[in-house]
Amino acid sequence: MDSAALLTGRWRQGLIARGRTTAREELRDARDRLIGSDPGLSRLRQGVRAAVAVATTAVVQYAVARLTGVTGKTLVLHIMLGCVLAMNAATIIRETRRTAIVKATAGTPVAAALSATVAVLTAPIRPLSVAAFVGVSFLAVWVRRFGPRWFTWGFLAWQAYFFSMFLKPPVSALPGLLLAVLVSSLWVGILLVTVLYDDPEAHLRRTVDALRARARAVVSTSLEVLEEPTSDRPVRALRRDLIRTSEVALLFDGQLSEQRALPPGVAPGTLRKWLVDLEIGVDEVAGSIVDIAEAVEHGGPGAPGLETLNAIRPTLQALGWGDLEHARQHLADLGQAPHNTIPAVRRLTNAGTLLLDTVTDWLSGRILRSAQEAGADAHHDFAEDEYGFEPVVRLFGGNLPGSMALATAAVAGGDTSHSWSPGRLRFTTRQAIQAAVAAALAMAAGELISPQPYYWAALAAFITFTGASTTAETFRRGMARTVGTLLGLVAAIALAQVTSGHDLVTFALLIACVFLAFYLQAISNAAMVFFITLMLGQLYALLHTFTDDLLFVRLAETAAGAFAGIIVSFVVLPAPAHDTLVTARQTLMGHLGNLLDDLGRLLRGEPPEADVYAAVVEVDEAARQLAMAQQVSIRPRFVDADAGGRQHRVAVLGACAAAARSFTQAVLNAPSGLPEEPSAVCRVLAEEARRLADVPNLRDQRPAAADRPGLAEEVAGLLEEATGIPLVLSRRLQRLADAMALLTPRGRW
Repeated sequence: MDSAALLTGRWRQGLIARGRTTAREELRDARDRLIGSDPGLSRLRQGVRAAVAVATTAVVQYAVARLTGVTGKTLVLHIMLGCVLAMNAATIIRETRRTAIVKATAGTPVAAALSATVAVLTAPIRPLSVAAFVGVSFLAVWVRRFGPRWFTWGFLAWQAYFFSMFLKPPVSALPGLLLAVLVSSLWVGILLVTVLYDDPEAHLRRTVDALRARARAVVSTSLEVLEEPTSDRPVRALRRDLIRTSEVALLFDGQLSEQRALPPGVAPGTLRKWLVDLEIGVDEVAGSIVDIAEAVEHGGPGAPGLETLNAIRPTLQALGWGDLEHARQHLADLGQAPHNTIPAVRRLTNAGTLLLDTVTDWLSGRILRSAQEAGADAHHDFAEDEYGFEPVVRLFGGNLPGSMALATAAVAGGDTSHSWSPGRLRFTTRQAIQAAVAAALAMAAGELISPQPYYWAALAAFITFTGASTTAETFRRGMARTVGTLLGLVAAIALAQVTSGHDLVTFALLIACVFLAFYLQAISNAAMVFFITLMLGQLYALLHTFTDDLLFVRLAETAAGAFAGIIVSFVVLPAPAHDTLVTARQTLMGHLGNLLDDLGRLLRGEPPEADVYAAVVEVDEAARQLAMAQQVSIRPRFVDADAGGRQHRVAVLGACAAAARSFTQAVLNAPSGLPEEPSAVCRVLAEEARRLADVPNLRDQRPAAADRPGLAEEVAGLLEEATGIPLVLSRRLQRLADAMALLTPRGRW
C-alpha cells in the first residue's frame, strides 16, 4: 500500500514537473514569436505612440478649449482636428535625435495651419475647393524629395486639408482651429522627446533579441524538417523563417549608421561582422538539416542511421531553446565517430559551433570587451578604417526601405523619348502627378455617389499611393483598403449597437482601435483599415451622427477612390511590376558578381576594392528586394503560365545569396598560399553572375553550343585539378556553383 502510494506520488510529481516544463517552453516560444515578429518592438511602440497621442491630446485640447471659453460643436471640432494631427505626427516622426524631433514638430503647425486655412477659405466655392485639394495632393507628394521631414510636413498638410473639409468649420472658427493645430503640435513634440522617446541603443538591443528569436525559430523549424523528411511543407516554412531572419539582420545593419545606437567603444564594422557570422551559422544549420532530410528520404550509403538521427534531435532542441551549454556538448558528440563520417552531419556540427560561438560572443560581452580593448575594429587585415563604414541599408522611419529605388531604376531604364516619359521624371514628381490625377478622378466619382462625403473617395485614392511604388503594390493596397473597409463597417454596425449611449466605453474602444490599427499597419494594410473603420464608427457614435447608411456610403466612396488610384497607376506614368522584378534580379546578380570579384582578390592575396562584409549585406538586401518584388505580383497562375517557374527562380536566387554569404566566411578563414583554382572559379562565377545581370530575360541563358559543359560541372572540374584546398572552401564554392546552375532559361525574365 505504501509502495503504491509512493509510486503514485512520484508519478504525480513527474507529471507536474513535465507540465511546468511544457508551460515554460510554451511561454518562451510565445515570447520568441512576439519578439521575432516585431523586431525592436517597433510595431508595439508605434501603436502605443498613436494611442497615447490621441488620448492625451483629447484631454489637452479639452482643457485648452475650456480655458478659452470654447464649447459645443466648436469644442468637438478642436478636439477632432487636434487628435488627428497628433496621431499622424506621433507615428510619422521617427527621428532618433531630440533636436531633430523638435525641428520636425516645429514645422508641423506651419504646414497644417496653412493647409487648413486654404481649406476653410475655399470651402464655400466648390470648384475652387476641389482645385485647391488637387493642388495640395500634388504638393504633399512632391515635397517628399527633400527627405523624411518634408514627407511628414506634406502628409500632415494633406491630412489637415482633408479633415477641414470633413469637419466643415465656418470661417469664424478658423482662429480656434489654428490654435488647436498649434496646441497639438506642441503637445506631440513634448510627448516625442519625453515619454514616447525611443533610445537608439535600447532599440538596437531589442533588435538583437529579435534576431536571436528568429534564429531559434529557424532551428525549431529545422527540427520539423527532420521529423517530416518527405514533406515540402516544413521546407517552405524553413525558407520563410530564413527570409524573416535576413530581414531582421538587415534592420540591425541599418541601425548601425546611428552612432548613438552603438555600445560605447564598439565600431559598427565589428557588429556587422558579428551579424554576418550569425546569419551564416543560421543558414548553414538550416542547409545541413535539409541535406540530412533529403539523404533520409532517398536512402543510400550517405544517409544517417537511427543512432545519428537520435543524436541530431537533442542538438537541435538545445540550439532552438537557447540551452547553449547542452548544445555545445551535443555538438561535441556529433563530431565523434560514427556521426562525423557523414558530410551533412559535419556541416551541421561546424554550423552549430559557429552559431553558438557567435551568440556567446554577444551574451558574454566578449565582442564588446574585445572591441573596447583594441580601441578599433581589427576583425581583419582590411579594417573598416581603410574603407570607412558606409550604411548599406538606409532605414525609412525606422523600417526597411520599400521598392522605391528599384521602381525608380526600372522606370529610368524605360522609354525616355519625350519630356513626359516616366523615365525622365523624378519618382516624387511622377507619383505627385499620379496622386493629383487620382484625387481629381476619385472626387468626381465620389460626387456621383454622394455629394456630402465625397472626400472619403479622395482619401482612399491618396492613401493608395502612400508606400506603393509599382502598379502591383498600388493594386494590392487599393484592394486591401476596400476589403478592410467592408469588413470594418460590418463590425462597426454591430459594435455601435452595443456601445450606443456609453460615451466613455465608446472613447476607450476608439483608442483601442487606434492602437491596433497602427500596431498592425506594417503587417496588413487590410487589418489597419479594418480598425480605422471601426474607429470611425465609434467616432460617429460620439458625434451622435452614426447611421448604417453613412458607413455604406463610405464603403462605396472608398471602393471608388481605390479603383481610381489603381486605374491611374496603370495608365498615368506607370511603374510596371514586371520591370521592377527584372531590375531586382539584375541588381542582385550585379552585387553578387562584385562580391565574387573581391573574394577572388582575397584568395590571390590581394586587397579587395571594398569592405567585404558590406558587400555581403548588399547581396542580402538585393535578395530581400527581389523576394519583395515577387511577393507583390498580381498575375494569377491561371493567366500566367510561368508563375511557378518564376517563383522557383526567385527561391534559387535567394539560395545563391545565402551560398555566397557562407562562401565569404570560408574565404575569410582560409589559410594563405592557396592554389589559383579557387580564384579562377570565383572569376568564372562572377562572369556568369554578370551575364545573368545583363540579359533582359532568362531565355537568353541558353548555351550557345550544345556541347558546352554546365556551370556546376565546369566548377567541379576546376576544383578537382587542385590540391591543398580546404574542404569547407571547395564545398561552399561548389554549392554556390550548383545554385547558380539551377537558373534555367525558362520564363520571361
